[in-house]
Amino acid sequence: MKNTNNQHIELLGLTKKEMIKKFGDEFNFYPDNVWVYFLHRNFFFRKSFLVISFENDMVISIKTKTTYGKIAKT
Repeated sequence: MKNTNNQHIELLGLTKKEMIKKFGDEFNFYPDNVWVYFLHRNFFFRKSFLVISFENDMVISIKTKTTYGKIAKT
C-alpha cells in the first residue's frame, strides 16, 4: 500500500457523514473504522482502491491500494 501524500489530502479531518456525502456509502459498514472505496480499473483489470482509516469518526489516514484481485481490509 502506498501513502497518498497530496492526492487526497483534503479528506483528512472529515467526518463519516461528510465522507458519505462526498463518496456515498459504497457498502461500507458505518461503525467500522476502515472504509474502502473503488477508484478505477485499468485495461489489464488492475483495480485501485482508496482505503480510509477513522478514529472517533474522523479521517486519520488515507492510502491507495492497487491489486488484481479482491482487497482485504487491513
